Amino acid sequence: MVAMLKVFGVFAVVVLMIRKKVPLGVSLVSGGVTTAFLFGMGPAETILESIEIGSQPETGNFVLLVSLVLAISIILEKSGQVSRLTDSLKGFVANRKLASATLPAIIGLLPMPGGALFSAPMVEATSTEMDIDSHKKAEINHWFRHVWEYSWPLYPGVIYTAGLLKLDVKEFSILQIPMTIVAIAAGFTLVTRGVKKPASAEATECRSRRRAAARFAFDLAPFLVIIALYLIIGISLLWSLLTALALSIAFNVSRKTITAQQIIRGIFTSTHYLNFVIMAYGVKLFSGMLDESGAINEMTTFFAESNFPTLALCVALPFIVGFVAGITIVFCTATFPLIIAMPGVSADPVPYIILSYASGFMGTMLSPLHACLALSSEYFKARLGKVILGLIPAAIIVLATGFALWLLYRHWLPF
Repeated sequence: MVAMLKVFGVFAVVVLMIRKKVPLGVSLVSGGVTTAFLFGMGPAETILESIEIGSQPETGNFVLLVSLVLAISIILEKSGQVSRLTDSLKGFVANRKLASATLPAIIGLLPMPGGALFSAPMVEATSTEMDIDSHKKAEINHWFRHVWEYSWPLYPGVIYTAGLLKLDVKEFSILQIPMTIVAIAAGFTLVTRGVKKPASAEATECRSRRRAAARFAFDLAPFLVIIALYLIIGISLLWSLLTALALSIAFNVSRKTITAQQIIRGIFTSTHYLNFVIMAYGVKLFSGMLDESGAINEMTTFFAESNFPTLALCVALPFIVGFVAGITIVFCTATFPLIIAMPGVSADPVPYIILSYASGFMGTMLSPLHACLALSSEYFKARLGKVILGLIPAAIIVLATGFALWLLYRHWLPF
C-alpha cells in the first residue's frame, strides 16, 4: 500500500506541474527524480542513474526519432505545405462532411503540439454550408485529429510502447490498426451523427478536380515516402524519417517556399522543439526510474498480495492517469511498466497493453486537460462539458474494440 501511495504521489506531482503550465519534459524529468527520492535513492545515485539512462542506446534512438518527427512537422507547417494539402483536398472532395473530417485527420498525421488549433479554421471553412452547431464542429475537429494516434508510427506513444514490449514499431502499429479503423468508423457514424450534407455542393470541372487530386498526392509525398520505405519496403524508421526530412527540405527549398536559414531557425529556435527533446528524455528517465528505484518491484508485490482483478487495473489505471494528465505519453510512461510487471501479465503482456492503450487513450481524449480538446472548444466557442458528452459514445466503441483485441491477441498474435 505504501508503494502505491508513493507512485500516486509521483503522478500527482507530474499532473500538478502540467496543470501549472510547466513544460511536459520538465514535468516528466521531475517525476523521475521524485520517484528516485521517494524510493530511497540518494542524490549521487539519482544523478548517476539519470546519466546511465540517458546514455542507453534505446534512449538515444527514441530522442532522435522524436526530434526527426518534429523537424518534419515544423518544415511542412512553416513552408505552407500543410495548407496546400488542405486546399487541394477541398478542390476535389465535393462532400463537405467528408472534407470536414478528413482535414483534421490529415493534420493528425503530424504529431505537432496544438494541432487541433491548426485544423480548426479548416473545419470552420468546410462546414459553412452545413447545418452544424459549434459543439459538433469541436467534436469533429478533436476526434478526427487523433484517429491515427493508436497506430501511426510517428507518435511518441506508439514508439515508446513498442520499445517497452520489445516489438518493432511496425509490428506494434499493425496490432493497433484495428483501433484506428474503428475510431474512423465511430467518428463517421457517431461523432458526425446529425450532420447533413449541404443541399448543393460546389461543382468543379473534372479536369480541375484531377489537378487538385494530383497536387494533393504531390504534397502528401513526405508521408507516402515514410509509408513506402518503412511499412512496405522495411527500411528502418530512422532512415525512413531521415529520407523524408531530406526530401522535404530539398523540395521546399527548391520551390522557394522556405529558405535553409528559415528551416534552421524554425527548428533550433523553436521552444516546442526543445520541449519535445526534453520530453523524449523525460519519458525514458521516468520509466527507467520506476524500474531502477524498485518502485515496480514494490508495486508488483503489492498487487500480488492484493485482491484487485488484474484486468480491472489494466483498464482503470491508464484511464485515470490519461484523464487526469490529458497527455498520451504520460499514461504510457506512468502505467505501462507497472502493468507489464503485474502477476499474470508479465508472461504475455501484449494483449493487456493493447487494452490499456485503448483505455488510457480514451481517458486522454475525454480529458478537459487535453490541449486539443480545450483549444477546439475555445475556438468554436463550445461548452467543454457538452463536447465531452458528445464524444463518449464513440469512446465506448473504441474501448470495446480494445477488449475485443485483448481476447483475440491472448489466443493469437501474428508475430
